[in-house]
Amino acid sequence: MPGFIRKFAVCTALLLVLTVSQGAAAAPGPQDAGRFVKQLGNMAIEALTAKGISAADRESRFRVLLRQSFDVKRIGRFVLGRYSRNLNPALAQEYQNLFEDLIVATYAARFAGYSGQSFVIKRVIKPKGRRDSIVLSEIRRADGGPVIRVDWQVHDKSGDYKVVDVRVEGVSMSITQRDEFTAVIRKNDGKFDSLMVALRKKSASLKSH
Repeated sequence: MPGFIRKFAVCTALLLVLTVSQGAAAAPGPQDAGRFVKQLGNMAIEALTAKGISAADRESRFRVLLRQSFDVKRIGRFVLGRYSRNLNPALAQEYQNLFEDLIVATYAARFAGYSGQSFVIKRVIKPKGRRDSIVLSEIRRADGGPVIRVDWQVHDKSGDYKVVDVRVEGVSMSITQRDEFTAVIRKNDGKFDSLMVALRKKSASLKSH
């Protein structure tokens, strides 16, 4: 569980707390996904790095942005893989709630430590015949450290854009999360409840701090 939390937190925080700059112009073709990512960054900075807001307010504001801009339900189902098919509605809803709570509780506080990194949109790729676009970006540190390549997979459902995956230096966070969730279940004789127990404990621990 710690690896999943750390990786997902770092990648999502990179999107939501970075200063969005113009960067290179996007390649000819659909531009809306790139604008969506830029606008999300700007909204996050304004809402989450404001001076004097409480931790509770920051978590509340972050949850709103998360629900608006990330397809949390789709990501949650993906990381469960085949285990998502046999859940009763009540357990499926509890899982999704815990999944979202865990994300919010893990890194909402990170926004207080914003330090002026720059987030540059390089270009947008739209694979033929697909609704998803890939927004290629770079994260440039204020101290001149190594540039980090981050690609955002953005799903377009009739003009409603949602982030469905993040790839950092080519590594998919959704796949990484799925592998770690699966490992927890397999280590416990294939019992799905073992994952739920781990999620409940982690969520409770984060909320208590």
